[in-house]
Amino acid sequence: MLSRCSRNPSLRNAARSAVARTNSARLQSPVPRVMPVSPSVVVPRRSYATPPPQVIASDLPVEKYHLYSNATMERLLESLENFLDQVGKDEFEVEYNNCVITLGLGEHGTYVINKQPPNKQIWLSSPTSGPKRYDYSEDNDTWLYSRDNSSLGELLNEELSKIFGFPVELGITKVNNLL
Repeated sequence: MLSRCSRNPSLRNAARSAVARTNSARLQSPVPRVMPVSPSVVVPRRSYATPPPQVIASDLPVEKYHLYSNATMERLLESLENFLDQVGKDEFEVEYNNCVITLGLGEHGTYVINKQPPNKQIWLSSPTSGPKRYDYSEDNDTWLYSRDNSSLGELLNEELSKIFGFPVELGITKVNNLL
């Protein structure tokens, strides 16, 4: 038995056009929010909390990157040790191993700040604001997050001031002052 579309050429052409429009729309539209597993089961697509990697080709020479990042990390470590001494809470601690600063703040979470020489970046993992990747900006003489132009020093000052309960100034906002 022939379907209505196959008997009527104008309906058959209309059906083909509709299929072509649907296929074209699928190719042009973003990935669907759900993926069908079977006709009766639909599984939501996974959303990622971490933004996609940022790839920025830095013109900063490797020697300068190491000079600036080492000065920043050393000053950061020194400042954090001083603040932890002032606060005097045993559950707060800072460690520095293999170019990685780990700042444990008890119930407030753990900060991890590390150098990423292949990308010439400093990476921050914050329990408050999440992961960020900072590039050195010669124009601003600081480490900047390219997505919102926030400074590593300013962000840490702000977040740690809330945690410690008094103004924190880590002294890493102007890198050339550290050399």
